[in-house]
Amino acid sequence: MHNIRVTIEFGFEMAHALWNYDGACKNIHGHSYKLFVTVIGRPSDREGHPKFGMVIDFKDLKDIVKNSVIKQLDHALVVYRKAEGESLSAVKKMYDKVMVLDF
Repeated sequence: MHNIRVTIEFGFEMAHALWNYDGACKNIHGHSYKLFVTVIGRPSDREGHPKFGMVIDFKDLKDIVKNSVIKQLDHALVVYRKAEGESLSAVKKMYDKVMVLDF
């Protein structure tokens, strides 16, 4: 059997602000994001096995992506690490889900 690809689309909402920016996007605002995850592989050739013909079980792939990516990002506020200071401390107190990143 040849390799096939399986793609699943996920959606999530996330907020951020553009640090040191001089326009409206310096304020906290959100976006709707789409994440496409593609797995490439050979379908199982084990006849009689419940996963025969599958590269991966969709439920397993969904669980992996939701638990390792979506849970952390969905409805999070992402903040640039260099913006740390008193304002970041205040933001962390006001919001439950703040991620500080080097971007």
